[in-house]
Amino acid sequence: MRSQITNRLRSNSIPLPSVPPPQTSKDYSITLANLAAGILYRSPLPSRSDLPVFILNAAAFPDGRNTDYNALLPYVLSRLPDDEELIGGHGYEVVFFAGGGGGNEAMQTKKARPGWGWFLQAYRVLNRATRKRLQKLYLVHEKNWIRVLVEMFATVVSPKFRKKIVHVSTLSGLALHIPIEDLLVPPSAYLTDRRKSPDIHAPYASGRRAFAVKQPLHIAADGSLRLPRVLREATSFVLMDDNIKTSGIFRVNARAQTVEILREAYDRGQKFIVWKEINTVLASSHRRERTGEVWVDELDQMEGYDLQAAAALIKFWYKELIEPIFPTSCYQALEKYYGNPDISLEPSQLLAMLSMDDEWSLITNKTSKHILIMHLLPLLSRVSKFSDWNQMTPDNLGVCFAPSLLHGPDPIEDLKLSTIIRRILVAMIMHWKKLEPVLNTSFEKFEESLRMPEAIEDREDPLEEAQTKQSSDLDTQVSGITLMDNEDSDEDEEGSPPPLPPRPRVATVHESLFNATSPFDSSLEKKGPNPANADTAQRTGSVDEAVSNGISPVRRKPAPALLPLPRYSTIVNDGPAAFQSIQYYNTVPVKEEEYSEVDYETGLPIYHEGVSMYEEPARAAPSPPPGAEQSIQRRPLPRTASGV
Repeated sequence: MRSQITNRLRSNSIPLPSVPPPQTSKDYSITLANLAAGILYRSPLPSRSDLPVFILNAAAFPDGRNTDYNALLPYVLSRLPDDEELIGGHGYEVVFFAGGGGGNEAMQTKKARPGWGWFLQAYRVLNRATRKRLQKLYLVHEKNWIRVLVEMFATVVSPKFRKKIVHVSTLSGLALHIPIEDLLVPPSAYLTDRRKSPDIHAPYASGRRAFAVKQPLHIAADGSLRLPRVLREATSFVLMDDNIKTSGIFRVNARAQTVEILREAYDRGQKFIVWKEINTVLASSHRRERTGEVWVDELDQMEGYDLQAAAALIKFWYKELIEPIFPTSCYQALEKYYGNPDISLEPSQLLAMLSMDDEWSLITNKTSKHILIMHLLPLLSRVSKFSDWNQMTPDNLGVCFAPSLLHGPDPIEDLKLSTIIRRILVAMIMHWKKLEPVLNTSFEKFEESLRMPEAIEDREDPLEEAQTKQSSDLDTQVSGITLMDNEDSDEDEEGSPPPLPPRPRVATVHESLFNATSPFDSSLEKKGPNPANADTAQRTGSVDEAVSNGISPVRRKPAPALLPLPRYSTIVNDGPAAFQSIQYYNTVPVKEEEYSEVDYETGLPIYHEGVSMYEEPARAAPSPPPGAEQSIQRRPLPRTASGV
């Protein structure tokens, strides 16, 4: 059966070329070469086994109705490792992102793909070394037609092919097999994974590095402050010559899902993120110990992040600061001194806000001042110089960035204060050239801070440790009530407080019964000592000794003895219910002064049984039934002598 299917597919297929024409030839197609670069490319870093990793992206497959797949195949196969590399190495791995273009599938047009015979013929075109040296094939976001194709390859082509396949449904599952932070993952794979999982978790990589961290500015190896990686790369891409003239850089909103993907990638420490616009490309590099600098060679243009995403990511970074640039503690002062829109802001007032030595500055946090001086104000001042092309005047820039500098607990109050912040930001942009010399900064220093650091440890932001619920450092508290100890501090210096006194032992019921004094003690003295009391007195001693031993001297009333319940026959008689005599026997102990006799064997008072609490009521004569006539008592007649 297997041979019949294979022969049928081979008979219906056309022999395909395996080698593209040389680049100097006129038959060489640059369009097909660019398509092949997006379909199959090599990840810059190898796997954990030191094997090259190739990314196969199904979202980059062109429409079969507009593209000749037979002519495209040799350009795609030429990107695989050649025979010399495979013979000298140990093999290679392939990560196949089979999910498609991502995003909303309903809005996407369905692409026509080649037939099944074309895939089998493409596999047959590969030489033996390329087929045998494949170590792992990771299938991510696979669809139904991919499953059918894999089963066909495993059944028809080679049964051993199934052992090399690893099925994973999400990028989090792929991170368990291969470090995804070392891969050059296309944006379409992120969008597809977002529909299957809300986030991506990579072991020992996921966390907080760039957004919402305690220290937004990190300390470099030379001791100076440095900008985080996300600001360096996004700002460098915005300030490129062709990008800075784009109309509405910070005004046009980017896709929120794309911004969230970028935030997660920078927090995860993704080593390679590609920014691509029409004529500009910016890709991050990574230094490897043995190979040195590792750069991204080429990538399809539709698989990069655009300018609007870079601009939106900068604003999002300021929005996610734990302590905003203008905290809530300065809201009242802002309304008091700068609430009047008719009052213009002078450079001296702006310098007082940005000065590190001014104690009365409205910006109380020095880190916020460093962020304004090192990044925000030089960036906005540079962008405003090209306002004739990008339409980003100081007023427009103030409108775009003012909401990102405020995020207090009340959104309505932040909205009211945003107009004041906008006026302050516009004044700082317009007077930035006058403030630069006084603040000891310049545009050259700003450009220097955007370059990649020379120290390897400064190129990637450190992973922030997990925050504990209760922080021991009170200086990190921004707002709220701090509870301080009102006791004298000398006690803490001497040591821990003294321990509490021991808790007195409570006497048991048995001990309290024989230690307590009662009205029948005198009778005990007259009649003689009780052996049980003698033993108890010998064991516990007097009251004073009991107090010294921690026994409570509380005298307790002795509990009454439990008597058996009366039998049923003594309560209910066999006589008529009307004449039944019911007696209740006293089982309640009488008062102490009524105790007269004590049982010497048990030491308990003697209860007299049969003491009725209620006397039997006197029985009255039965009355005649109602309505009955009273009988007349007549004297009998005397008898006569004759007996009549």
